[in-house]
Amino acid sequence: MRDRDRRVLTLAALRPVPDFSRLCQLRRSSVAALRRLLRWLDESGLALYLLTQLQSHKALDQVPPDFVDALKRRLAANRARTQAMLNEFTRLVDSFDRNGVRFCALKGFSLTPEFCPAAHLRHQTDFDFLVTPHSLENAKRAMRSCGYDQEQMGEPGEVTFATPLRHVPSPNDDIYAIPRHREVDLLSTLRLSTHGVTIQTPMASFDDLETRVLHGISFPALPAAEMFCLQVMHAFKHLLGSWVRASWLFEIGHFIDRRYDDEKLWRAVISRMGRDVKTQNAFGLVISLTNALFPRPIPEPLADWCLQKLPPRITAWVAHLGLKTAVADLDGAKFTLFVHREFVDDRGLWASYVKDRIFPVGRWSSIGRVATTGIGPKLRVSASQWRHSMHRFVFHVQSMFSLPLEAIRFRYALRSVERQGGVVAGASAKVPYTV
Repeated sequence: MRDRDRRVLTLAALRPVPDFSRLCQLRRSSVAALRRLLRWLDESGLALYLLTQLQSHKALDQVPPDFVDALKRRLAANRARTQAMLNEFTRLVDSFDRNGVRFCALKGFSLTPEFCPAAHLRHQTDFDFLVTPHSLENAKRAMRSCGYDQEQMGEPGEVTFATPLRHVPSPNDDIYAIPRHREVDLLSTLRLSTHGVTIQTPMASFDDLETRVLHGISFPALPAAEMFCLQVMHAFKHLLGSWVRASWLFEIGHFIDRRYDDEKLWRAVISRMGRDVKTQNAFGLVISLTNALFPRPIPEPLADWCLQKLPPRITAWVAHLGLKTAVADLDGAKFTLFVHREFVDDRGLWASYVKDRIFPVGRWSSIGRVATTGIGPKLRVSASQWRHSMHRFVFHVQSMFSLPLEAIRFRYALRSVERQGGVVAGASAKVPYTV
Protein backbone atom coordinates (compact mmCIF):
# COMPACT_ATOMS: atom_id res chain seq x y z
CA MET A 1 0.00 0.00 0.00
CA ARG A 2 1.29 3.44 -0.93
CA ASP A 3 1.59 6.30 1.54
CA ARG A 4 -1.09 8.17 -0.39
CA ASP A 5 -3.53 5.26 0.06
CA ARG A 6 -3.01 5.27 3.82
CA ARG A 7 -3.73 8.99 3.93
CA VAL A 8 -6.93 8.52 1.94
CA LEU A 9 -8.05 5.87 4.45
CA THR A 10 -7.76 8.36 7.32
CA LEU A 11 -9.68 11.01 5.38
CA ALA A 12 -12.51 8.51 4.86
CA ALA A 13 -12.52 7.79 8.60
CA LEU A 14 -12.94 11.52 9.31
CA ARG A 15 -16.09 12.01 7.25
CA PRO A 16 -19.28 13.05 9.05
CA VAL A 17 -20.50 9.54 8.27
CA PRO A 18 -17.16 7.78 8.81
CA ASP A 19 -15.94 4.92 6.68
CA PHE A 20 -13.74 2.62 8.78
CA SER A 21 -14.06 -0.32 6.38
CA ARG A 22 -10.45 -0.26 5.18
CA LEU A 23 -8.66 1.08 8.25
CA CYS A 24 -7.72 -2.46 9.26
CA GLN A 25 -5.26 -2.44 6.35
CA LEU A 26 -3.05 -0.22 8.51
CA ARG A 27 -2.36 -3.29 10.63
CA ARG A 28 -0.34 -4.71 7.74
CA SER A 29 1.78 -1.57 7.41
CA SER A 30 5.39 -1.43 8.48
CA VAL A 31 6.57 0.67 11.42
CA ALA A 32 8.26 3.08 9.00
CA ALA A 33 5.07 3.45 6.94
CA LEU A 34 2.99 4.21 10.03
CA ARG A 35 5.61 6.70 11.16
CA ARG A 36 5.28 8.51 7.81
CA LEU A 37 1.49 8.47 8.15
CA LEU A 38 1.70 9.98 11.63
CA ARG A 39 4.00 12.68 10.34
CA TRP A 40 1.51 13.59 7.62
CA LEU A 41 -1.36 13.58 10.13
CA ASP A 42 0.67 15.97 12.28
CA GLU A 43 1.40 18.32 9.38
CA SER A 44 -2.17 18.21 8.10
CA GLY A 45 -3.56 18.96 11.58
CA LEU A 46 -5.74 15.83 11.53
CA ALA A 47 -3.98 13.59 14.06
CA LEU A 48 -6.01 14.55 17.13
CA TYR A 49 -9.26 14.79 15.18
CA LEU A 50 -8.67 11.23 13.98
CA LEU A 51 -8.10 9.97 17.53
CA THR A 52 -11.32 11.67 18.68
CA GLN A 53 -13.24 10.17 15.78
CA LEU A 54 -11.98 6.67 16.54
CA GLN A 55 -12.78 7.05 20.23
CA SER A 56 -16.28 8.44 19.71
CA HIS A 57 -17.18 5.62 17.32
CA LYS A 58 -15.45 2.94 19.42
CA ALA A 59 -13.22 2.08 16.48
CA LEU A 60 -9.79 2.13 18.12
CA ASP A 61 -9.43 -1.59 17.49
CA GLN A 62 -9.43 -0.91 13.74
CA VAL A 63 -5.85 0.41 13.83
CA PRO A 64 -2.60 -0.93 15.34
CA PRO A 65 -2.28 -0.47 19.14
CA ASP A 66 1.07 1.32 18.75
CA PHE A 67 -0.58 3.75 16.35
CA VAL A 68 -3.30 4.50 18.92
CA ASP A 69 -0.68 4.97 21.64
CA ALA A 70 1.20 7.44 19.44
CA LEU A 71 -1.98 9.46 18.90
CA LYS A 72 -2.74 9.48 22.63
CA ARG A 73 0.76 10.75 23.42
CA ARG A 74 0.19 13.57 20.97
CA LEU A 75 -3.10 14.45 22.61
CA ALA A 76 -1.55 14.59 26.07
CA ALA A 77 1.32 16.75 24.82
CA ASN A 78 -1.00 19.10 22.96
CA ARG A 79 -3.11 19.62 26.08
CA ALA A 80 -0.04 20.98 27.85
CA ARG A 81 0.95 23.01 24.79
CA THR A 82 -2.54 24.49 24.50
CA GLN A 83 -2.53 25.52 28.15
CA ALA A 84 0.83 27.24 27.73
CA MET A 85 -0.44 29.09 24.67
CA LEU A 86 -3.64 30.06 26.49
CA ASN A 87 -1.49 31.58 29.24
CA GLU A 88 0.44 33.57 26.65
CA PHE A 89 -2.76 34.56 24.87
CA THR A 90 -4.12 35.90 28.17
CA ARG A 91 -0.95 37.93 28.69
CA LEU A 92 -1.26 39.47 25.22
CA VAL A 93 -4.96 40.29 25.63
CA ASP A 94 -4.28 41.94 29.01
CA SER A 95 -1.46 43.99 27.47
CA PHE A 96 -3.71 45.18 24.65
CA ASP A 97 -6.35 46.22 27.18
CA ARG A 98 -3.80 48.12 29.30
CA ASN A 99 -2.51 49.95 26.22
CA GLY A 100 -5.95 50.94 24.95
CA VAL A 101 -5.82 48.80 21.79
CA ARG A 102 -9.05 48.17 19.88
CA PHE A 103 -8.62 44.63 18.64
CA CYS A 104 -10.17 41.24 18.11
CA ALA A 105 -8.70 37.74 18.02
CA LEU A 106 -8.55 35.98 14.65
CA LYS A 107 -8.36 32.24 14.01
CA GLY A 108 -6.66 30.27 16.79
CA PHE A 109 -8.62 30.21 20.03
CA SER A 110 -11.51 32.18 18.53
CA LEU A 111 -12.41 29.08 16.43
CA THR A 112 -13.61 27.10 19.47
CA PRO A 113 -16.34 25.80 19.47
CA GLU A 114 -17.70 26.97 16.07
CA PHE A 115 -14.97 25.31 14.01
CA CYS A 116 -13.30 23.08 16.59
CA PRO A 117 -15.07 21.26 19.47
CA ALA A 118 -12.17 21.79 21.90
CA ALA A 119 -9.09 24.00 21.77
CA HIS A 120 -6.66 21.18 22.61
CA LEU A 121 -7.62 19.34 19.40
CA ARG A 122 -6.05 22.05 17.24
CA HIS A 123 -2.34 22.51 16.71
CA GLN A 124 -1.84 26.26 16.95
CA THR A 125 1.50 27.84 16.05
CA ASP A 126 1.00 31.60 16.46
CA PHE A 127 -1.48 34.34 17.37
CA ASP A 128 -3.37 36.63 15.01
CA PHE A 129 -5.07 39.87 15.98
CA LEU A 130 -7.02 42.41 13.97
CA VAL A 131 -6.43 45.96 15.23
CA THR A 132 -7.82 49.29 14.13
CA PRO A 133 -5.33 51.41 12.13
CA HIS A 134 -5.47 54.06 14.89
CA SER A 135 -4.51 51.40 17.48
CA LEU A 136 -1.58 49.94 15.56
CA GLU A 137 1.14 51.93 17.34
CA ASN A 138 -0.40 51.13 20.73
CA ALA A 139 -0.52 47.47 19.72
CA LYS A 140 3.18 47.56 18.80
CA ARG A 141 3.96 49.07 22.19
CA ALA A 142 1.93 46.35 23.88
CA MET A 143 3.87 43.68 22.00
CA ARG A 144 7.23 45.12 23.00
CA SER A 145 6.14 45.27 26.63
CA CYS A 146 5.55 41.50 26.42
CA GLY A 147 9.06 40.83 25.13
CA TYR A 148 8.32 40.64 21.41
CA ASP A 149 10.37 42.32 18.70
CA GLN A 150 9.11 43.48 15.33
CA GLU A 151 10.35 40.96 12.78
CA GLN A 152 9.09 42.09 9.43
CA MET A 153 6.38 43.79 7.46
CA GLY A 154 4.46 41.03 5.74
CA GLU A 155 1.70 41.61 3.24
CA PRO A 156 0.13 45.09 3.19
CA GLY A 157 -1.59 45.72 6.50
CA GLU A 158 0.33 43.00 8.36
CA VAL A 159 3.13 43.31 10.92
CA THR A 160 4.85 40.31 12.53
CA PHE A 161 6.28 40.27 16.05
CA ALA A 162 8.24 37.41 17.60
CA THR A 163 10.21 36.42 20.64
CA PRO A 164 13.90 35.67 19.98
CA LEU A 165 14.44 32.36 18.16
CA ARG A 166 17.34 30.64 19.90
CA HIS A 167 16.58 27.10 18.80
CA VAL A 168 17.74 25.89 15.38
CA PRO A 169 14.61 24.43 13.69
CA SER A 170 14.84 20.79 12.71
CA PRO A 171 12.51 18.32 10.94
CA ASN A 172 12.81 16.18 14.07
CA ASP A 173 11.30 18.83 16.36
CA ASP A 174 8.21 17.75 18.31
CA ILE A 175 5.47 20.06 17.03
CA TYR A 176 3.33 19.29 20.12
CA ALA A 177 5.95 20.45 22.58
CA ILE A 178 5.46 23.71 24.47
CA PRO A 179 6.75 26.34 22.03
CA ARG A 180 10.10 27.93 22.75
CA HIS A 181 9.45 30.66 20.19
CA ARG A 182 6.26 32.66 19.71
CA GLU A 183 4.96 34.80 16.87
CA VAL A 184 2.13 37.32 16.62
CA ASP A 185 0.65 38.79 13.44
CA LEU A 186 -1.04 42.18 13.76
CA LEU A 187 -3.42 42.92 10.91
CA SER A 188 -5.11 46.21 10.16
CA THR A 189 -7.10 44.86 7.19
CA LEU A 190 -8.59 41.55 6.09
CA ARG A 191 -8.14 42.28 2.41
CA LEU A 192 -6.72 39.25 0.59
CA SER A 193 -4.05 40.27 -1.88
CA THR A 194 -1.63 37.46 -2.67
CA HIS A 195 -0.33 35.33 -5.52
CA GLY A 196 -1.63 37.86 -8.05
CA VAL A 197 -5.20 37.69 -6.69
CA THR A 198 -7.04 40.39 -4.76
CA ILE A 199 -10.33 39.76 -2.96
CA GLN A 200 -11.89 42.02 -0.36
CA THR A 201 -12.79 39.97 2.69
CA PRO A 202 -15.53 41.69 4.72
CA MET A 203 -14.54 43.24 8.00
CA ALA A 204 -17.14 43.70 10.70
CA SER A 205 -17.37 47.01 12.47
CA PHE A 206 -15.47 46.96 15.73
CA ASP A 207 -18.78 47.96 17.31
CA ASP A 208 -20.25 44.61 16.19
CA LEU A 209 -17.62 42.33 17.71
CA GLU A 210 -18.71 39.49 19.96
CA THR A 211 -17.23 38.65 23.34
CA ARG A 212 -15.98 35.06 23.56
CA VAL A 213 -15.06 33.24 26.73
CA LEU A 214 -12.68 30.28 26.58
CA HIS A 215 -11.39 28.59 29.73
CA GLY A 216 -12.26 31.72 31.69
CA ILE A 217 -10.49 34.04 29.24
CA SER A 218 -12.68 36.78 27.79
CA PHE A 219 -11.73 38.37 24.45
CA PRO A 220 -13.38 40.08 21.46
CA ALA A 221 -13.88 38.05 18.27
CA LEU A 222 -15.57 38.38 14.90
CA PRO A 223 -19.26 37.49 14.50
CA ALA A 224 -19.86 33.97 13.14
CA ALA A 225 -20.58 35.05 9.54
CA GLU A 226 -17.33 37.02 9.28
CA MET A 227 -15.39 34.18 10.91
CA PHE A 228 -16.66 31.76 8.29
CA CYS A 229 -15.77 34.14 5.46
CA LEU A 230 -12.28 34.63 6.89
CA GLN A 231 -11.62 30.90 7.30
CA VAL A 232 -12.73 30.08 3.77
CA MET A 233 -10.57 32.85 2.31
CA HIS A 234 -7.64 31.78 4.50
CA ALA A 235 -7.88 28.27 3.04
CA PHE A 236 -8.18 29.75 -0.47
CA LYS A 237 -5.05 31.85 0.02
CA HIS A 238 -2.96 28.85 1.07
CA LEU A 239 -4.42 26.71 -1.68
CA LEU A 240 -3.11 29.20 -4.24
CA GLY A 241 0.27 28.84 -2.60
CA SER A 242 0.35 25.07 -3.37
CA TRP A 243 -0.70 23.61 -0.01
CA VAL A 244 -3.73 23.74 2.26
CA ARG A 245 -3.87 22.11 5.67
CA ALA A 246 -6.59 19.46 5.50
CA SER A 247 -7.70 20.24 9.06
CA TRP A 248 -8.79 23.73 7.95
CA LEU A 249 -11.22 22.11 5.52
CA PHE A 250 -12.31 19.64 8.21
CA GLU A 251 -13.07 22.59 10.52
CA ILE A 252 -14.98 24.45 7.82
CA GLY A 253 -17.10 21.33 7.45
CA HIS A 254 -17.66 21.24 11.22
CA PHE A 255 -18.94 24.83 11.10
CA ILE A 256 -21.30 23.97 8.22
CA ASP A 257 -22.76 21.09 10.23
CA ARG A 258 -23.27 23.24 13.34
CA ARG A 259 -24.94 26.04 11.42
CA TYR A 260 -26.63 24.06 8.65
CA ASP A 261 -30.18 25.25 9.49
CA ASP A 262 -29.17 28.86 10.25
CA GLU A 263 -30.44 30.45 7.05
CA LYS A 264 -29.95 33.93 8.50
CA LEU A 265 -26.24 33.26 8.91
CA TRP A 266 -25.82 31.96 5.36
CA ARG A 267 -27.64 35.00 4.01
CA ALA A 268 -25.26 37.15 6.04
CA VAL A 269 -22.25 35.32 4.54
CA ILE A 270 -23.55 35.92 1.02
CA SER A 271 -24.31 39.55 1.78
CA ARG A 272 -20.81 40.11 3.22
CA MET A 273 -19.00 38.55 0.24
CA GLY A 274 -21.24 40.01 -2.47
CA ARG A 275 -21.79 38.95 -6.07
CA ASP A 276 -18.29 39.33 -7.46
CA VAL A 277 -17.69 36.27 -9.67
CA LYS A 278 -14.11 35.68 -8.49
CA THR A 279 -15.20 35.78 -4.88
CA GLN A 280 -18.00 33.31 -5.53
CA ASN A 281 -15.61 31.02 -7.39
CA ALA A 282 -13.01 31.24 -4.61
CA PHE A 283 -15.66 30.19 -2.10
CA GLY A 284 -16.91 27.50 -4.46
CA LEU A 285 -13.42 26.08 -4.86
CA VAL A 286 -12.91 25.73 -1.09
CA ILE A 287 -16.42 24.44 -0.35
CA SER A 288 -16.21 21.93 -3.23
CA LEU A 289 -12.84 20.67 -2.03
CA THR A 290 -14.15 20.42 1.54
CA ASN A 291 -17.13 18.44 0.31
CA ALA A 292 -14.94 16.17 -1.78
CA LEU A 293 -12.89 15.16 1.24
CA PHE A 294 -15.61 15.20 3.90
CA PRO A 295 -18.98 14.80 2.10
CA ARG A 296 -21.99 16.40 3.76
CA PRO A 297 -25.13 18.31 2.78
CA ILE A 298 -24.37 21.96 1.97
CA PRO A 299 -26.91 24.63 3.07
CA GLU A 300 -29.05 25.50 0.07
CA PRO A 301 -28.35 29.29 0.10
CA LEU A 302 -24.59 28.67 0.18
CA ALA A 303 -24.75 26.01 -2.55
CA ASP A 304 -26.89 28.21 -4.80
CA TRP A 305 -24.51 31.14 -4.35
CA CYS A 306 -21.10 29.54 -4.86
CA LEU A 307 -21.46 26.01 -6.23
CA GLN A 308 -24.12 25.93 -8.92
CA LYS A 309 -22.26 28.01 -11.52
CA LEU A 310 -18.65 27.04 -10.97
CA PRO A 311 -16.48 27.20 -14.11
CA PRO A 312 -15.52 23.83 -15.63
CA ARG A 313 -11.86 24.45 -14.75
CA ILE A 314 -12.64 24.53 -11.03
CA THR A 315 -14.99 21.55 -11.24
CA ALA A 316 -12.40 19.51 -13.13
CA TRP A 317 -9.59 20.52 -10.79
CA VAL A 318 -11.48 19.47 -7.64
CA ALA A 319 -12.49 16.15 -9.22
CA HIS A 320 -9.09 15.34 -10.72
CA LEU A 321 -6.57 17.01 -8.42
CA GLY A 322 -8.37 17.95 -5.21
CA LEU A 323 -7.55 14.72 -3.40
CA LYS A 324 -3.93 14.78 -4.57
CA THR A 325 -3.59 18.26 -3.14
CA ALA A 326 -5.19 17.30 0.17
CA VAL A 327 -2.83 14.36 0.75
CA ALA A 328 0.31 16.15 -0.44
CA ASP A 329 3.28 16.61 1.86
CA LEU A 330 4.01 19.94 3.50
CA ASP A 331 5.90 21.08 0.41
CA GLY A 332 2.59 21.16 -1.45
CA ALA A 333 1.91 20.53 -5.11
CA LYS A 334 2.36 22.98 -7.95
CA PHE A 335 -0.60 21.67 -9.92
CA THR A 336 -2.69 24.18 -7.99
CA LEU A 337 -1.49 26.41 -10.85
CA PHE A 338 -4.12 24.77 -13.07
CA VAL A 339 -6.95 26.26 -11.01
CA HIS A 340 -5.09 29.41 -9.96
CA ARG A 341 -5.32 30.61 -13.57
CA GLU A 342 -9.08 31.08 -13.10
CA PHE A 343 -8.49 34.01 -10.74
CA VAL A 344 -5.95 36.08 -12.71
CA ASP A 345 -7.14 38.18 -15.66
CA ASP A 346 -3.91 39.83 -16.76
CA ARG A 347 -2.10 37.45 -19.13
CA GLY A 348 1.24 39.20 -18.70
CA LEU A 349 0.99 39.06 -14.91
CA TRP A 350 0.01 35.40 -15.10
CA ALA A 351 2.92 34.47 -17.38
CA SER A 352 5.37 36.19 -15.04
CA TYR A 353 3.84 34.55 -11.98
CA VAL A 354 3.96 31.05 -13.48
CA LYS A 355 7.61 31.53 -14.43
CA ASP A 356 8.45 32.55 -10.86
CA ARG A 357 6.53 29.60 -9.41
CA ILE A 358 8.12 27.00 -11.67
CA PHE A 359 11.62 28.51 -11.68
CA PRO A 360 11.92 30.37 -8.33
CA VAL A 361 15.51 31.45 -8.89
CA GLY A 362 16.90 33.34 -5.89
CA ARG A 363 13.68 32.97 -3.91
CA TRP A 364 14.43 30.06 -1.59
CA SER A 365 12.44 30.06 1.62
CA SER A 366 14.24 30.42 4.93
CA ILE A 367 14.10 28.69 8.29
CA GLY A 368 13.88 32.16 9.85
CA ARG A 369 16.25 34.40 11.77
CA VAL A 370 17.88 32.60 14.69
CA ALA A 371 19.45 34.61 17.51
CA THR A 372 22.79 32.92 18.10
CA THR A 373 26.15 33.61 19.68
CA GLY A 374 29.29 31.60 19.16
CA ILE A 375 30.69 29.62 16.24
CA GLY A 376 28.93 26.32 17.06
CA PRO A 377 25.35 27.63 16.97
CA LYS A 378 26.05 29.67 13.83
CA LEU A 379 27.40 26.57 12.07
CA ARG A 380 24.27 24.63 13.05
CA VAL A 381 22.10 27.43 11.65
CA SER A 382 24.05 27.42 8.40
CA ALA A 383 23.80 23.63 8.11
CA SER A 384 20.07 23.70 8.81
CA GLN A 385 19.52 26.45 6.25
CA TRP A 386 21.55 24.50 3.67
CA ARG A 387 19.52 21.32 4.26
CA HIS A 388 16.30 23.31 4.01
CA SER A 389 17.40 24.96 0.75
CA MET A 390 18.48 21.64 -0.77
CA HIS A 391 15.15 20.09 0.17
CA ARG A 392 13.30 22.92 -1.56
CA PHE A 393 15.61 22.63 -4.58
CA VAL A 394 14.79 18.93 -4.98
CA PHE A 395 11.07 19.70 -4.66
CA HIS A 396 11.22 22.34 -7.41
CA VAL A 397 13.22 20.06 -9.73
CA GLN A 398 10.77 17.19 -9.25
CA SER A 399 7.87 19.55 -9.93
CA MET A 400 9.38 20.62 -13.25
CA PHE A 401 9.25 17.01 -14.42
CA SER A 402 5.83 16.09 -13.01
CA LEU A 403 3.92 19.22 -14.06
CA PRO A 404 3.89 18.58 -17.85
CA LEU A 405 2.41 15.10 -17.43
CA GLU A 406 -0.16 16.35 -14.93
CA ALA A 407 -1.04 19.19 -17.31
CA ILE A 408 -1.88 16.67 -20.04
CA ARG A 409 -4.04 14.65 -17.67
CA PHE A 410 -5.80 17.75 -16.44
CA ARG A 411 -6.52 18.88 -20.00
CA TYR A 412 -8.38 15.61 -20.64
CA ALA A 413 -10.26 15.93 -17.35
CA LEU A 414 -11.29 19.49 -18.24
CA ARG A 415 -12.54 18.44 -21.66
CA SER A 416 -14.59 15.69 -20.04
CA VAL A 417 -16.25 18.17 -17.68
CA GLU A 418 -16.90 20.60 -20.52
CA ARG A 419 -18.59 17.85 -22.55
CA GLN A 420 -20.85 17.16 -19.56
CA GLY A 421 -21.85 20.80 -19.40
CA GLY A 422 -19.69 21.72 -16.40
CA VAL A 423 -22.03 20.11 -13.87
CA VAL A 424 -20.62 20.45 -10.38
CA ALA A 425 -20.46 17.10 -8.65
CA GLY A 426 -21.54 17.51 -5.07
CA ALA A 427 -23.01 21.01 -5.51
CA SER A 428 -26.41 19.70 -4.47
CA ALA A 429 -27.33 20.48 -0.90
CA LYS A 430 -28.75 16.98 -0.53
CA VAL A 431 -26.44 14.63 -2.44
CA PRO A 432 -22.76 15.31 -1.67
CA TYR A 433 -20.17 13.42 -3.65
CA THR A 434 -17.39 11.20 -2.40
CA VAL A 435 -13.68 10.90 -3.02
